[in-house]
Amino acid sequence: VDEILSRAGISSDLRQKQGRGGCLTVLAVAIFSSLSGLLMGLDIGYMAGVKSMESFSEDVLNGNPMTGMQDSLITMIFGAGAAVACFPPIMDFLAGKLGRKGTLIAGGSLFCLGSAVQTVACDIWTMAAGRFLAGLSVGLLSGNAPIYTSEISPPAMRGRLVAGFQFAVTVGIMVAFLLALAFEDVVEPFSGWRWLIGVQVIPGALLILGGVILPGSPRYLVSRGKNTEAFNALLRLRSKEQDVQAEFAEIVLEQEDEEANGQATWKEFLSGDNAKLLGIGLAIQLLGQLAGMNAFMYDGPLIFERLFDSPHAGRLFTAIAGAVNIVATIPAILLVDKFGRTSLMKWSAIGMCLCSGILATVGDICLTKEDSLTCGPWSQWIATLAICGFILNYAYGWGGMPWIYCAEMFPLSHRTKGVAATTDANWIGNMLIAFLTPILLESWNFNFFWVLVATNLFGVYCAMSVPETKNKSLEEINVMFRDLFSRQRKAPGSGA
Repeated sequence: VDEILSRAGISSDLRQKQGRGGCLTVLAVAIFSSLSGLLMGLDIGYMAGVKSMESFSEDVLNGNPMTGMQDSLITMIFGAGAAVACFPPIMDFLAGKLGRKGTLIAGGSLFCLGSAVQTVACDIWTMAAGRFLAGLSVGLLSGNAPIYTSEISPPAMRGRLVAGFQFAVTVGIMVAFLLALAFEDVVEPFSGWRWLIGVQVIPGALLILGGVILPGSPRYLVSRGKNTEAFNALLRLRSKEQDVQAEFAEIVLEQEDEEANGQATWKEFLSGDNAKLLGIGLAIQLLGQLAGMNAFMYDGPLIFERLFDSPHAGRLFTAIAGAVNIVATIPAILLVDKFGRTSLMKWSAIGMCLCSGILATVGDICLTKEDSLTCGPWSQWIATLAICGFILNYAYGWGGMPWIYCAEMFPLSHRTKGVAATTDANWIGNMLIAFLTPILLESWNFNFFWVLVATNLFGVYCAMSVPETKNKSLEEINVMFRDLFSRQRKAPGSGA
């Protein structure tokens, strides 16, 4: 260890220092980082409330009802902004120039700017521009915050802390719903929808402040040759009982190993073992969206209105879905480092398969036929329980596990590229669900949910096919995947 520290330029005086942080310090840093998830949840959740306010129609649409094209514009342009920000060359360039902390600050700043533009909007195009800026912000944050949290966390806590990102997303969605209720009837001095969007600058500003005072990522700093700064950051994050020198030496060895293999080029990233890692990550993040949760988040009110034949049922759904989503995400935080990522994804997908099948069956038999009343109200409540069961199963598994797994699986030299690409897949899947769900619901009605049965069967297969990463350091995970791919090449019939 001493030899490695000497090569890294760590002075003997600095080596004698003990860690001055610990679990509470890492937790506090992770909470600040998870504000990124809160902003993402707010942006996902507030638009439904804004569109339902009469004052929004009067201020932005000249009192006219929103057209389908306008609705699609302000919904999908948010996802488009996120996808642009997560485009791997863009994310890799920004992360290289700004670092993990700097990208958090940039994302928080863009969020505040996007919120300000939307708050003062007087036409649909200004509103769309603000939504695009907000999308850029959330794209930067969702592609960077899980990496930052995973890199500052000790192995035994990493899963729980990165899962905090998804928990913050669910809290943000629920907070947006509550804010929409609070500001619904406000007309003076500004319309309620302007308040609803404007107050979101507060958590954005907190994220910027946190980005200024948080320690840097030791792994990122080592990759940039800032070894002394990296060692000091690790001292801030670890307690005196933890072996800071050994952990730092492991990080340096991994960096030296990657440097020995040459510069981390795009060609290298898109070939060999790295391409296999990328394929796994893309599949996991895409299946996380195609599981279908956002079909309920975006069109759940419409589904509930059909279930109960009432225009007021949509709000009931929003309240129920938000509460179930928050409560069911807590087990993910508590259990992920005990039972593992792949186990939770497997049982989550199995549960969503069953709930989707029940919803499709009951909906087709009892809720889409002329004689639907003969089934009685029990059919409505079975369908409601199936929806709640779906949300519950998604929340503890595929809601948060893809963010954790993809933030862990890539080697340091390609981590930003890999997480950016997989996060882009998440946002592309998000846009597909946003675009296709209303069309398929209109055409197929409740038979649409058989599609979710199929996608979640793929999720079960995927979860059973990838290796577990719990309780391993990021460097150990890198070695694990290298060994796995090496064994596959040597296996009979592999062509190796």
